[in-house]
Amino acid sequence: MISETTPKNPQTSNIRLMKKYYVQTFLLVAFALLFARSANAQQGVVFSQYAFNGLVLNPAYAGYKEKFNSTVLYRNQWANIEGAPTTISLFADGSVVNNLLGVGGHIMSDKVGVQQTLSFFSDYAYRLTVDNKGTRLAFGLSIGVTQLSLDENLVRLNDKNDPLLAGGLLGERVYRPDFNIGVFFDHKHFSIGLSATELWKDYKLVQKNPQLYFTAATLIPINRHYIIKPSLLYKDDFVMQPSVDLNVFLMMRDRVWLGVLWRNGLPFKSRLNKTVTGEAFYSSLNAISFLAEVFVSDNLYIGYAYDLPLSRINQVSLNTHEVMLGFTMGKKAQRVLTPRYF
Repeated sequence: MISETTPKNPQTSNIRLMKKYYVQTFLLVAFALLFARSANAQQGVVFSQYAFNGLVLNPAYAGYKEKFNSTVLYRNQWANIEGAPTTISLFADGSVVNNLLGVGGHIMSDKVGVQQTLSFFSDYAYRLTVDNKGTRLAFGLSIGVTQLSLDENLVRLNDKNDPLLAGGLLGERVYRPDFNIGVFFDHKHFSIGLSATELWKDYKLVQKNPQLYFTAATLIPINRHYIIKPSLLYKDDFVMQPSVDLNVFLMMRDRVWLGVLWRNGLPFKSRLNKTVTGEAFYSSLNAISFLAEVFVSDNLYIGYAYDLPLSRINQVSLNTHEVMLGFTMGKKAQRVLTPRYF
């Protein structure tokens, strides 16, 4: 007796594979929303040059460029105001196992007034190839520890019975685990990302509030040497103020990125059961930023962003500066037709 085996239908297999990807994406997004809706307190760190390094927002970006990449970012926000935010961070990532896995890590130090935060994270991403045109879907996880403290040298207490002293919180360092998750989909001409960060809650010194980020970008080639890249970022913590960034960049000859960013804080009714009124509050995040990135060589690049507030705070300070220094190892990126420019 001769037995016949029915050949597999490639189209059916692809459909099943795509359904699997969509289910995984839906579950991860639902997981992110579940955590992001359950906290209360402050907004997270704000960067303007995230367009040059997606790992700032989304762990699924780890290894995206398929070569080793390291970046140092320094941001001095509202420089003329005492106690204004100052942030320095180091990011490094690369890809392994035939570019299926992205691995990396980042360290971030953030100071706002007397509050200091120091974070150490390891970043991981697993990428699935969706088609033979290079379209990919990545799932990311970032695991780390955050140290929270209050700088006793900057605290001036008028009351000796202040809870900071009574509770022994002043000068204390509190360590807590933390984690971030994300998904990132990139096509040859566009990308979409969704991530949730700072998901561990119930800090002793300050309630760290989960952040939800949605990003979208596209590439518009003008010719072989020039590309326009519009992009969008929506940020929300479901408690304080949501915001939207609109970016437009022009890349020239694979060497220079020039761009402008418009950040707008959205008016809302507070999730803390208090109606927030007044233009000054809901426009506190409004700003325009001018950005530039220059490849000094094939492996070394520098970036700069200058933020100009568009709210009442600009009566006090106009000086927000962000500087970036980056280094890559590996072959030079391909040009427009096969980009890794997201």
